Amino acid sequence: MDKVVVNIETDGMTRASEIISDLRNATESIYYPMKLVGFWDHQADMHLCPQEERRQECPHKLPASDPNHVDYATALQRERQANLEVYYPHAKLALYLS
Repeated sequence: MDKVVVNIETDGMTRASEIISDLRNATESIYYPMKLVGFWDHQADMHLCPQEERRQECPHKLPASDPNHVDYATALQRERQANLEVYYPHAKLALYLS
């Protein structure tokens, strides 16, 4: 999977948005026609989980040493054909596109 890190730096009192929908719109505009297939918000410790959508237990938050652990990016590549991760360090947010 390709990875892009978008650093937004400001000089002054203004801040860039940390709202998922704002960053999603910006990302989908930049990488059109790609669309969001997943996200991981590290600040809120939440993500769009394909397993939870199917009412299964989430394997992504398990310790890496657990045999049932599945890497989130790998799961999105397999299940939703994700091929681009866009990470915003100021928001601690990763968006996955396909």
